[in-house]
Amino acid sequence: MRRALLPLLLLAAACVPRVNVPEGERQRVADALAGTTRYLRVAVYVGPFYGDRSLALVSDRPYSELDLLESPDGRPILPPPAERILPPGTPVVIQQVQFPTGVIIVSRPLMTPRYHPWVYLRIEGDERPHVLVLPQTVASLEDVRGDVDRVLVGDDPGPAFRALPQAQREAILRKEPAEGMGRQALVMAWGYPDKILVDRPAGTEEWTWTGGKRRASLQDEKLVRWEPR
Repeated sequence: MRRALLPLLLLAAACVPRVNVPEGERQRVADALAGTTRYLRVAVYVGPFYGDRSLALVSDRPYSELDLLESPDGRPILPPPAERILPPGTPVVIQQVQFPTGVIIVSRPLMTPRYHPWVYLRIEGDERPHVLVLPQTVASLEDVRGDVDRVLVGDDPGPAFRALPQAQREAILRKEPAEGMGRQALVMAWGYPDKILVDRPAGTEEWTWTGGKRRASLQDEKLVRWEPR
């Protein structure tokens, strides 16, 4: 009986609303991005892509913070643990941006975030296609660029990364902050925050990620505190 119920449960986990992106807008995205070379702007986690281990999941956020797939009772279904961390400056090729049309959704493995747009990436040294999952709300080329640019960039940030103090480089390669980091180094380690509160007279900034799960405080553009530690 449990085996018979499993496909229904997984199907329910995948049935979530999506944005219908017109064919013309999908073509604009393909014309602008497909086949282009970019560089990782931030350090990213790489690991198995949920239930499809022929793909690799790319994320600037810890897998424990991802809410791309849910069980029928609304609990997040997390991917398997990440295998490695790639540094800023790693070159990648955008192969295609795939939107969740009806045909595409049916063709995707059930136990994956199939109702989201997927950006397929090629990364040298790993034969698996790598996938950066975009929010379901993206509906235009501008939306796609805005989310892709959080992780990928046209100008190689590798020299800036290598110019950082060794302790900061090592922290970034662990996806961890380090006291004294500047804004760019903190972004390389933890990715772009969801919210920044700036107090210019005091010279302070409060950065928040994923609903407050991670926080960082900067004084005069230098990292002084962060949570969790």
